[in-house]
Amino acid sequence: MEDPTRLRQLTTEVQSAVDAYIVSDDIANYKQLQSRVTRLQVASTKPTDTLFTFRLQVIENAAIVMLLEMGVLDALVAERGTPTTAADLAAATGCNELVIARLMRVASALLFCEETNEMTYQANHITSLLVKPGWKGALHWAETIYPVIADVRRFLSSTDFARTGDESAQPAFQFSHGKSMWKILEEQPHQRRNFDLWMRERRQHEERSWHKRFPPCAALRNVEMKTDPKAVLIVDIGGASGSQVVDFRAQFPHLPGRHVLQDLSFAKSNGLTEQPDGVEVMAYDFFTPQPIKGARFYYFRNVFHNWPDHKCAEILHNLVPAMDPDYSTLLIDDFVLPAKETQLRGAIEDVLMMVYLNALERTSKQYEDLLRAAGLEIVNVFAVGANEEAIIEAQ
Repeated sequence: MEDPTRLRQLTTEVQSAVDAYIVSDDIANYKQLQSRVTRLQVASTKPTDTLFTFRLQVIENAAIVMLLEMGVLDALVAERGTPTTAADLAAATGCNELVIARLMRVASALLFCEETNEMTYQANHITSLLVKPGWKGALHWAETIYPVIADVRRFLSSTDFARTGDESAQPAFQFSHGKSMWKILEEQPHQRRNFDLWMRERRQHEERSWHKRFPPCAALRNVEMKTDPKAVLIVDIGGASGSQVVDFRAQFPHLPGRHVLQDLSFAKSNGLTEQPDGVEVMAYDFFTPQPIKGARFYYFRNVFHNWPDHKCAEILHNLVPAMDPDYSTLLIDDFVLPAKETQLRGAIEDVLMMVYLNALERTSKQYEDLLRAAGLEIVNVFAVGANEEAIIEAQ
């Protein structure tokens, strides 16, 4: 057991973090609370128990996926908070009662539902999230990573990646699957659907107010903007369904200028079933010269983390000549990792990008170097999420 004095100290720190979070649920207080709760949990758990649970985390995923595929969690949520027995869930789904009870032990231990009595369960807010199409899609899309995990030792022993970190090397995902992530999305419609469902679900839980995401927006005035009919206010590059540019237009209807959404294509799988009102849609490959000149904002959301440095440099090489040095601003909306004490989710996202695409989540210093090489300087970095998401402002 951890030293009792240390446990008491950690408990006091958790209580202080709770009090601060109750007063203000801002990003800094949320991160502080999560960090201190995690430290207390690890300190109060035997190291062997911590490692045992870690070793078999994939079984947690498997149990939840099985419960979703069997319809058990949907049946539980349908009871609207009423305690429901494994026998009742078996009757509702046609599945074996004991199998349900065994899997529900995992769900209950994870607190993904409440165990109110012996083999009796009640849905909670996490259960309700899990049965949404977006979260089901997330878990189904995550299945593409399992073969990579199984192959990771063979990947390391068969390639020089661990020694060289070569950003042009074949990613672990492609090594395992025999094709790139993009090819999987192209060839497997069900996984494309899972991926897109997850992306849309993920964005529903993010901050949508541009006043909070990029505070300088609140100070924009018509007199500071180009007002001729051809002037462009914002270009959302690689913007898929255009949710961000649509939000921007709705929140700043008084600002003059055109709103442009660019992407390679606009298939229904991206969620764009019709052109957004007041937004121009343009097919565009960001590895080619940017055709929109002198826009006020060039906005990239979750784009740079998909590409290694040399490809990001190519994107910037094609963008910078289109920018007006006295007017245009580049906005990069992505994870921006701290130099130390990165949150677990941000660290996992970085490794995920390495495995999937041989790309990365970057620190401020890495973005600074990347942008400076393209002739740009970071003006500011605005935190927009509790897990290292941020908007970089560069000119």
